[in-house]
Amino acid sequence: MNLKPFVLAAGVLALAACGDNTPNPELLKGANFVSAADGTDIVLSFDANEMKVNGRVVNLYNGTYTVDGAKITFGPMASTMMMGPAAAMQTEQEYFQFLTTVDSYDLQDGRLTLKNADGKEIVFQQVEVEQAEPAEETVVETETVEEVEVSEPVASAN
Repeated sequence: MNLKPFVLAAGVLALAACGDNTPNPELLKGANFVSAADGTDIVLSFDANEMKVNGRVVNLYNGTYTVDGAKITFGPMASTMMMGPAAAMQTEQEYFQFLTTVDSYDLQDGRLTLKNADGKEIVFQQVEVEQAEPAEETVVETETVEEVEVSEPVASAN
């Protein structure tokens, strides 16, 4: 029995199984993701041209990120300061705190998983963002007011 073809096939399969599973950071550029956490949507969008992110939980937020292989870190986030339902505000605070601890990510089949060293993770689903249609010009009818002639004040004689 000739084992050469069997050994060769087994070696090729073993190498394929050990392939590089490092996510491609280029796939983040211009991508938009949503995660539903406790009934509150978390939106995370990656800028197509710069290493910036933005999104929305209750408030709009933005910041920076860096990627090196499967390692990802987020810079400080700036956000608006609107109030919302208590549960959504709690989700937002936990999300912002989590972002400061994220150290790795995985992106497969449109699913982005952000992970920290403690094993906590948030899974996002990639979504397409529809571009807003240009607003139609609105014509508002107004009432024409006739000009009224104002006479000079009359000085009173005292």
